[in-house]
Amino acid sequence: MYAKRLYAPLRALALAAGLALVSTAHAADWPTKPLRLIVPFSAGGQLDAMTRIFATGLSENLKQPVVIDNRPGAGGLIGSDVVAKSDPDGYIFLIAGNGAITNKLLRAKMPYEDADLVPVGLLFESSSVIVVNAKSDIHTLKDWQKKAGAGGHPILFATAGSGSTGHFVGEMLGQALNVPVTIVPYKSGSESSAALMGGQVDAASEASVSIRNYVAAGRVRALAATADHRTPLLPDTPTTAEQGFPQINITHWGGMYAPKGTPDAVIEAMNRAIAQVMATPAVKQQLNDAGYEPIPGSVAQFKTFIAAEDKRLGGVVKSAGMKAE
Repeated sequence: MYAKRLYAPLRALALAAGLALVSTAHAADWPTKPLRLIVPFSAGGQLDAMTRIFATGLSENLKQPVVIDNRPGAGGLIGSDVVAKSDPDGYIFLIAGNGAITNKLLRAKMPYEDADLVPVGLLFESSSVIVVNAKSDIHTLKDWQKKAGAGGHPILFATAGSGSTGHFVGEMLGQALNVPVTIVPYKSGSESSAALMGGQVDAASEASVSIRNYVAAGRVRALAATADHRTPLLPDTPTTAEQGFPQINITHWGGMYAPKGTPDAVIEAMNRAIAQVMATPAVKQQLNDAGYEPIPGSVAQFKTFIAAEDKRLGGVVKSAGMKAE
């Protein structure tokens, strides 16, 4: 009995060392076959388009084909669930945005646990831009505050669906300005933009690349960018913080996750590859042309970002009573 107790810790240490050697070996010859990136939205959308730019650079960096697999549905849950329940062999990854954090905040039930998806690294982001119809008498966020305070009707705010980034912008707007906002969900950003230009709603918020042509054509007016700095595609549009409302802050971002159990060495190797790809001039230029910026960082930085957004956006959800539909 004593011998068993004596050697048990040694066996545990040997097992841990063996696993570490296996993990290191796995990373040393990784990757040896094509990689699959699951995008939980339809082809042609912003996340899909930016992921394809990244995937081209990643394939060149890792010397392996990178396949984009679109698995849309349920606000990103279907594709995320595919990855959460996949074999953690280091060859399947999820590319997701705000939904990876907010879905659990908006839903009573989830098909997987938070811990089933492991953060790998941030990729890119773009500011959301609050817009109104070009004929609107609203030119600044404070104009809205004054008008609503004078007894005007609630702001009819179009979104690309419940729980979308635009939905969060609308709720943040109401809370920051202390004005009534009625959320009007549509099936897509193009539908919400069409409703705005048609005069059926008062405002919307979309990625800068999605609305810059409408701004240039004089069909909508850009009021504010919701990032920490102005968007390069609409440099004359002030940020929400510049107008005195820093709490209206959210971006369209993309990050990479892996199934729980993916070797740490592979995750670190992929994180290094992300940084290298995002530093490539061609990739940076393509992202910039689309209104996005590379934002790579360490695994630890991504985890910190997720924890902070979970807490911050959770507060918005609770205050507004937001739920997925």
